[in-house]
Amino acid sequence: MVKFFEPYPTFGTKNNRQPLSRQEQSPYYWWWAYLRRNKDYLATCEKGGKGKYSKLYADFGDVRDDEFRVWWRAKGVELFAEQMSIYKFKEIDGKDEVPDQWSKDDFIFLQVPLTYDKKSLKKYFNELLMERHGRKKGRPSKTVSKTTARYPLNGTYTIANLRLCLQVYDRYMETRLGTNKLKLWEIGAEMGLLDKDSMPNPKDDYADRLVKRNRLAATVGRYIKQAKTRIDNSSTGQFPVA
Repeated sequence: MVKFFEPYPTFGTKNNRQPLSRQEQSPYYWWWAYLRRNKDYLATCEKGGKGKYSKLYADFGDVRDDEFRVWWRAKGVELFAEQMSIYKFKEIDGKDEVPDQWSKDDFIFLQVPLTYDKKSLKKYFNELLMERHGRKKGRPSKTVSKTTARYPLNGTYTIANLRLCLQVYDRYMETRLGTNKLKLWEIGAEMGLLDKDSMPNPKDDYADRLVKRNRLAATVGRYIKQAKTRIDNSSTGQFPVA
């Protein structure tokens, strides 16, 4: 059974596809999405894996196709899934069977008196298991388990922030292409990034209007900076970090 530390994307069935919004609930979708904005990585894709990120390309492959579902099944599952342990659940018959390399984080060695009744043993074992291997809704607890994924996520995040930063960045890049470039505060106003009272209003006097525009510009600039950092991080195997 394939397991992930973080929410994984769902696609539905062939005849009943889930909307894109369901895929976007997974941070793995956003790693793929940010990597698609990395110009150097895209250049490597265009050269068939040759170039600055040839090593990463060997793992992530070509991300230029808009169909995330295809990429996920071909590459994503293997990159982000937890690796199965090489050790099996079994009874240790003697000290010679104890693995040479082991740690308390990976194993629990128990002394189990078989003179105890089964009910008591189950109680003690469940208490120990909850302490050492807590779980929430069937997912491994990161506080007690260490990830074995080839590419684990790094740092804290929220899906809302991952989405918004990239939306702001994309809109900013769109406005750099033509002659009618929008100012940062204009992008913020267009996207409604602040509450209604903080948005510029024709009735505002000059001072209030200037304060609101500066606040919007700073907000947009912060989102753009965060997005650029994540775009860079997406090609280093460290995401999202910031």
